Amino acid sequence: MTISTRLAALSLAFAVGAVAAYARLLRVAVVRNHPEGYVLAFALATALAALAVARGQGRRWPAWLALGLSSLLLVAGAWFNFVVARVPDSPTALRVGERPPDFTLPDATGRPVSLADYRGKKPVVLLFYRGYW
Repeated sequence: MTISTRLAALSLAFAVGAVAAYARLLRVAVVRNHPEGYVLAFALATALAALAVARGQGRRWPAWLALGLSSLLLVAGAWFNFVVARVPDSPTALRVGERPPDFTLPDATGRPVSLADYRGKKPVVLLFYRGYW
């Protein structure tokens, strides 16, 4: 087995491993909320495949196959991560002093609480936090 074929196999293993690891760890909030890791893994796999093509002599189709697949995964992953999955800018952003729309959300105990229940009775401070638990 030539060095080019080994690099191509390593590239494919790295790319497929990144997909499998991301799918397996999708329930972990840090992985789900920061998918840049798999795009970086695809970039590394593409670099390994490009090196395999550059070092290849004779039978280079495994290197070209690895380069094509890893490049496709890199472009698709980057497009999904940075274009499709972006959180859109919120057109409903409130300005200071502006009245918020009514909503109902569960409180810390799970009981539904509506903003309309408090409107005009006492001051309300809205606090939104995001946790990784």
